[in-house]
Amino acid sequence: MVAVVVQAGILAVVVGIGMTMYRMLKGPHIADRVLAGDVLSLQVVALVILLAVDQRRAVSLDVALMVAIVGFASTLAFAQYIGAAGGDLQPPDEGEGG
Repeated sequence: MVAVVVQAGILAVVVGIGMTMYRMLKGPHIADRVLAGDVLSLQVVALVILLAVDQRRAVSLDVALMVAIVGFASTLAFAQYIGAAGGDLQPPDEGEGG
């Protein structure tokens, strides 16, 4: 029973990762991409935890903790970058000749 729930969770997280990757690639603003990166790091943590439960390995939980720490630090770094730029990180319009 637990194996079925874990497999369903893995499938749901993988589908979510696919949707998040789409948002990272399409944008439209850099803030959207940063938020998608943050969500992606959380989804990777969830995937590692589900795989650790499925394989019954506690060592994988250390990997999940490290991914969570790196994801949090990168989100802070991008937030400072966006704050320093004054939120003016809009992509150019397609109509402009750039």
